[in-house]
Amino acid sequence: MNPRYVSRESVSKPKPEALFAAEVYRDEEEPEPRDAASEEIARLRTELRGEARALRVALSRPAKVPAELLAELATLRAEVSELLAAPKRGDAAAAAIRARGIEGAAASTLARLAKESDKANGRDKASAPKRSPSTNARLRAACASLVRVAPSPQALANEGRTLIALVGPAGVGKTTTAAKLAAHARMARRSVALVSCDGFRVGAMDQLGKYAELMDARFHTATSGDELAEILRSEDADVVIVDTSGRAVEPDATEARLGAAELRSGGRLGRRVEVLLCVPASLRAADAARVHRDFVATRPTALAITKLDETDAPAGIAHAAFATRLPVSTLTAGQRVPEDIAEASAEAIADYLFPAAIEAKTDR
Repeated sequence: MNPRYVSRESVSKPKPEALFAAEVYRDEEEPEPRDAASEEIARLRTELRGEARALRVALSRPAKVPAELLAELATLRAEVSELLAAPKRGDAAAAAIRARGIEGAAASTLARLAKESDKANGRDKASAPKRSPSTNARLRAACASLVRVAPSPQALANEGRTLIALVGPAGVGKTTTAAKLAAHARMARRSVALVSCDGFRVGAMDQLGKYAELMDARFHTATSGDELAEILRSEDADVVIVDTSGRAVEPDATEARLGAAELRSGGRLGRRVEVLLCVPASLRAADAARVHRDFVATRPTALAITKLDETDAPAGIAHAAFATRLPVSTLTAGQRVPEDIAEASAEAIADYLFPAAIEAKTDR
């Protein structure tokens, strides 16, 4: 054999593993490690793509895009944006937020707002350092940015002709809240009419009718949108309070008439219109967007947080405020009529979400 000639077959090929150190190689089937935030972001992105496809299909048709779809798409986009900026697990503010039961994009937003508040207080400036506020104090300040506050219908009812409608899931306390608002209006010497649209829950109309009898208020029942509109046009009481069923509002539902332009301020009613979306204080983040989607057709103007006495961590305040972008106007904490209702304030909301009693438990 010619020593200067070497055939390919005579040379053994080096195994791929010999080219680099063993730790360079990774089993192709081994999945990439993913933390909880990455999993949540991936899920939301998948939902967002699905909603985007549905929106494109809807836009290609001459029919109007449903308000529920637009609301859900906006919420999903906001959640993805906030989760992409999620705080690190070791962050003291994030730990305090999780301890209070606040989750998802609302939790990420609170952590970001707390950090921005810290910078605004001068900790990142070259001037003389200021005393660093506690984690709890920063989170209380962040609450004011996340959860806006609006005047309560309880106060507005004393200023002019008012229509107050209560919408929200079944069992959240709408009928009791309606009775509380009616009682306060009567105590202010205002004439009151109560209207029940709840023909699905057994005894619901009778319950509201009994309240009306006790308060010397007029009482009506409405089983269709046209019937409700006629009652509202003909009723001359100072304050009209509408109680609704807990079902998701379909286009032909009685409650859907509340979103009509004819009932809004400046319309033919000549009344201030307040539609309160009632949600429980224990509302989970995953349910907040669904509740908003179910009742957006009624065009809510503010949130009423109910059942504050039934939980020690009322994270639903933050979840509902983030998902709906609505201010909070009313707080209820108990079944007593008319005592257990209060106007919302930034301080009261901060006290519920991050009470001073937990100050010593948070990192400073």
